[in-house]
Amino acid sequence: MTAPFPRPTRAQQRPGHPDADQAELAYRIGCDAAALRHECTYADVPHPICHELLPWLTAVQRSLHGPPLPLEALREVADRWRRCRAAYFADEDWAAVRVVAPFDRPTPSVWWRLRHGREPCPPRLQEERP
Repeated sequence: MTAPFPRPTRAQQRPGHPDADQAELAYRIGCDAAALRHECTYADVPHPICHELLPWLTAVQRSLHGPPLPLEALREVADRWRRCRAAYFADEDWAAVRVVAPFDRPTPSVWWRLRHGREPCPPRLQEERP
């Protein structure tokens, strides 16, 4: 017996155009860098852009894991990331994010790290005060 609706995959569970702070941007760029690193390592003849884009993605990911950057600098990084990845990746929605100020995120638990790896924790909900 099959389910009437297909079960959503992890990528489908994410919102279409989510807000992304510095942590989310670093995670998404890191995922692209991992895919390119895999391509450069295991492909018989990797695409030439793989060797051009990977060093930039790795450097940007390191800088995003460092001290907080100004919002305008994050927007410039996101714009360049979208332009660079468009030549290699087909999933444009992964890069269609709106860069926002940092969220208040809890420290990831051991369970979160085991289940989600380096994916940032969801932001804390803002409690409405009467």
